[in-house]
Amino acid sequence: MKRRISYQFALVIALAILTFIIGSSLIVQNNFNKVTELNLNQYLSMVSTDIDEGLSPTEIVVKYQDSSDFLRITFMDSSGVVLADSLATELGNHLLRPEFQNLGTAYIRVSDSLNRKMMYLATELNDDLYLRVAIPLNSILPFLNDFIGLSIAVGAFISFLSILLIMQLTKNTLKPLKDLKVTLNDVANGEYKEIMPLDKFEEINGIINEINDISKLISYNIVSLNEEKQKSGFLLNHMNQGICVLDQEGKIVLVNHFLRQLFHFNEDANLHKDYHYLFRDKSIQEAIQNAYQSNVNTSTLLEINNDFFSVMISFLEKNWNQLPSVVLIFTDVTMVKNIETLKRDFFVNASHELKSPLTSIMGSSELISSGIVQDTATIKDLANRILEESTRMNHLVMDMLNLSKYENQVISRTEEKVLLQEVISEVKNMILPAMTQKHITWIESIQKVTMYASHEHMVQLIRNLFENSIQYGNDGGNLKVSLQQTEHKIIFSVEDNGIGIPKSDQTRVFERFYRVDKARSKKTGGTGLGLSIVKHIVMIYQGQIELDSTEGKGTKITITFPLEY
Repeated sequence: MKRRISYQFALVIALAILTFIIGSSLIVQNNFNKVTELNLNQYLSMVSTDIDEGLSPTEIVVKYQDSSDFLRITFMDSSGVVLADSLATELGNHLLRPEFQNLGTAYIRVSDSLNRKMMYLATELNDDLYLRVAIPLNSILPFLNDFIGLSIAVGAFISFLSILLIMQLTKNTLKPLKDLKVTLNDVANGEYKEIMPLDKFEEINGIINEINDISKLISYNIVSLNEEKQKSGFLLNHMNQGICVLDQEGKIVLVNHFLRQLFHFNEDANLHKDYHYLFRDKSIQEAIQNAYQSNVNTSTLLEINNDFFSVMISFLEKNWNQLPSVVLIFTDVTMVKNIETLKRDFFVNASHELKSPLTSIMGSSELISSGIVQDTATIKDLANRILEESTRMNHLVMDMLNLSKYENQVISRTEEKVLLQEVISEVKNMILPAMTQKHITWIESIQKVTMYASHEHMVQLIRNLFENSIQYGNDGGNLKVSLQQTEHKIIFSVEDNGIGIPKSDQTRVFERFYRVDKARSKKTGGTGLGLSIVKHIVMIYQGQIELDSTEGKGTKITITFPLEY
C-alpha cells in the first residue's frame, strides 16, 4: 500500500511538473512574441523617421546593415516590387505576402527567400512606398531552450524532494495502520491489546475505538474456543477408547490418539481421505457401508496384534456441522476376553484335577459297597486310598479358594508385626516329616527380620516354597533358606538341588495348574497352584519374585519386599 501511494503521488507530481514546463514554455514563448512585436513597431517608427528625414530606402538599408543578423528591412512599392532589402538581393513580387495584405498585423512564418522562421510587421509610408521589418525567431530559441532545460532540472529536483517527502509522510500516515495490523494479529492469537487513540489522526480515532471493542470480543471468543478445543482434544486423546468420525462421503474427519497409535495412522497425510486408508478389515468396511446404506447401528469384534476390540459403528443424522456422519468407537476388551479364557481354562483344569481323585474315590467306594472285596486288608487299603484322595481334593479345593481370593483381591490384610524368622521355624516344623522321609538336609542363613504383614499370608507363601522344593528335590538333597534385611528391602530365598526347571518352562511355572513334572506332582499330591499363590501374595505386598533354575542342578527362588511397604 505504501509503495502504491508513493507511486501515485509521484505520478501526480510528474504530471504537474510536465504541465508546468509545457505551460510556462508556451507562456514564455507568447511573451517573447509580444516583446518581438513591440520591437518591430519601434523599428518601424525608427525607419519611418529616417524616411521623413529624407533618407532613401537604399541609404536606410545601408544604415542598418550592422543589425542585419537580427533585423531585416524591406521596402516595396505599391505593385509589390521590392525596392531594397537588408538581407536578400533577388526577390520576387511581395504584394501577396500576408504582412502586406494586412498592414499593422504581425505574422510569424518561414521566409521563402531566406528559409528562416521570422516575425514580420509591415506599414504604408506613402501611396507608393511600403516598409516591412522582420526579426528571425531563432535568435530567441537559445533562451527558450535554456529556460526549458532549467525548468526540467528544477522540476526533477522538486520531484526528488517531493518523493522523499511523500515517502516520509506516507510512512507516518500508514504507521497507525501497521500498528493496527500488529495488534489484530495478536488478537488472532487470543491476546487482546488496546489501541490508544492518535493525537495526529482524529479522523481514525473513531475506527480505533470500534476496533478495540471488536478486538476485545474476538480475543475473548478465541481464548474460549481454544480452551474448549484443548479440553476436547485432551479428553479425546486421553481416552481408553478409540474414536473415528466419518463425514457423509465416508472421509475421515477425526481420529483420536488411541486409534492413531493402534493403526499407525498418519494424520497429516491421510486426514480427509476415504476411510479405506484407515480401516483395512473387511468386517469393519462392510459395517460402515451398511451404516451408510441402512442408517443402522452395528457392532463387531476385531482382533489386532492378539488384542481384542469391540467396535460400535453408529450412524448420526447430524454432526457438529449439521451433516450426516458415521462414528466408530473402539473399546479394548482384551482383558474381558482374557478373563473369559482364564475362567474357561480354570474350569477345564479344575475339572481335570478333580476328576482323577473323584474317579479313584468312586471306584474304591463301589468295590467296598458292592461286596466284591471281602478281605479286611484290601478294604483297609481302599479306605486309605479314599482318605488320601479326599485329602488331595481338600487341598486342591482350599488352594483354589485361596487363589481365587487373591486374584479377585478379596483379602484381609492386618497390619501386624510378623517375625519372619519365627514363621520360617513354624513352617519348618510342618514340613519336617516330609524332609525326613526324603533325607533332605536343612541349611539356613537367617537374620531377625520384622515385617508388617498378615501372618497367614507369610505362612502360606513360605510353606508353598518349602513344599515345592521338597516335592521337586532329590532324595538326600539340600534345602537352603536365606533371610536378610538391607537398608531398603527384605530378601528371602529358597534353594534346592533337585531336578531344576527347563528354560522353556521357566516363564510358565507361576501359572495355575502348571507342573514341570506331572508324574512326580501327582505322586506327591501337588495341586499345581502353589507358585501361583506365592506370586499373588508377593504382588499384594508390592514385592518382586525372581527365578533362577538350571535343569538337573536345582532351583532358587528369591523374593524381595520393600521395607517401607
